[in-house]
Amino acid sequence: MHARTIRWIGWGFCVLTVTLAGCTKEADRANKTDTPRPDGQIEAKQDNQGKKIPAQTVGFNKGLKLLSFQQAVILANEVPRNELQPPDRTSTDKNAVKIFESIANDLWDKVTFKSAAGKGIKYQATISTELGEIRLDLYGDSAPNHVRSFVCLAKLGYYDGMSFYRTPKRKSEDNDIAYIETGCPRGTGEFGSGSIGYWLRPEIDSKLTHGDGVLGACLGEDPNSAACRFYLTAAAMPQMDGYFTIFGKVTHGLDVVHTINRREVQELDRPKQPVGIKTVTIRTMAE
Repeated sequence: MHARTIRWIGWGFCVLTVTLAGCTKEADRANKTDTPRPDGQIEAKQDNQGKKIPAQTVGFNKGLKLLSFQQAVILANEVPRNELQPPDRTSTDKNAVKIFESIANDLWDKVTFKSAAGKGIKYQATISTELGEIRLDLYGDSAPNHVRSFVCLAKLGYYDGMSFYRTPKRKSEDNDIAYIETGCPRGTGEFGSGSIGYWLRPEIDSKLTHGDGVLGACLGEDPNSAACRFYLTAAAMPQMDGYFTIFGKVTHGLDVVHTINRREVQELDRPKQPVGIKTVTIRTMAE
């Protein structure tokens, strides 16, 4: 089925049953708690004894098997709970439909983790910001679908021209809250807005933890709502372990992450002067 059809099929039915949350500041504020998390951290499910139940994950760690685009993602006929309809154009005036089609019909299958000779391939990303570069190693072994999606989006220039629109920083007796967030197609990070037409299931690797400088996938209300938005931690945040997919780590420029996080914010942790992203580039290396 053609990608454009796949992107929109199901919305006529889903919109009738899905409550669209987070369209206003009031809705955004309603989802802010005393311990804010990357927008929007789901309330962890609990069993009858009140014990948290981690999200169900997609396990690819053993014997990595790459899936086709349609196998790997969730499309609009199964739209995650309370997700908004994808926009036609991004906040930076890029054609979101064409980006989706390019990923679905072409780029996805080209992002692999082995060369034709059978040698391993690693991916690195460089986020060039107005304050300097942030370089990252991407964890293809642990979160192949998240890495493939990020690489595709970066190669198509999706993130170029965006800014870090949420930068909370708080300390408490139990946990620090410090991260920077970007990637919303609408440029706002509003609740339910994070996709250009596909979503990703969790890929939780228990060996990876939320230390300082972790690259992770933001969620909406549904644990299957990861898409284009991502966060970079500016402190250790172990309270997020087991609930958010980690798919990379800062190797250079952690000071840039910290500087962005320390800048003055307004209501709802919105920076007074958002730091812009010039480009996000991808480099491949042999393992």
